[in-house]
Amino acid sequence: MGNLPTSAVSPFARLLGERVRRMIVAQGRSQESVAVEAGISTSTLGCLIKGQNSTINTVLSVLAALKAPPEVMAAIYADFVEHWKERADG
Repeated sequence: MGNLPTSAVSPFARLLGERVRRMIVAQGRSQESVAVEAGISTSTLGCLIKGQNSTINTVLSVLAALKAPPEVMAAIYADFVEHWKERADG
């Protein structure tokens, strides 16, 4: 995927990556342990945390590995809808 310039990172992807990073830190886990549990590489997790576009399978695998509660999942979905509307509105 490579490193994308910050301007190429969508606001939603950046916010999602920050949420994931905060959950990892709050749980006192390493990125490596989360990646292993999610069945992805540490570089793939790193891309997600940096706000680079990730597949839905990657995102859901990481959230499952972090045991994200329903209210976090709902907040992530709300963020997505908000940014999707902004993009659609131009």
